[in-house]
Amino acid sequence: MPPNTAADPSLGSDPLAALFQEVVSARAAMTVARRAPLGTSSVVDVARTRLLLALEAFTAELDARNLPVPYGIRDDLRIQRRTLGKVAGSSS
Repeated sequence: MPPNTAADPSLGSDPLAALFQEVVSARAAMTVARRAPLGTSSVVDVARTRLLLALEAFTAELDARNLPVPYGIRDDLRIQRRTLGKVAGSSS
């Protein structure tokens, strides 16, 4: 049976799949940054900012397509916004 290439996110034809892959990558970077030695908070800040931007881009694309935002994404977005002090203007 041939693979379903239409839904294969590795092809890069679907912007939503690419945005989700960036969320996954940013989460992995955040995990690595949390393991950094004490005193390197800037590493965590950069990773957290990247994660916030990835989450916001992904949820914006979901909203543009009138798709629901998964609970985990919504909650993670809310946590990252509040951690970075960006509570104002949150639409989720």
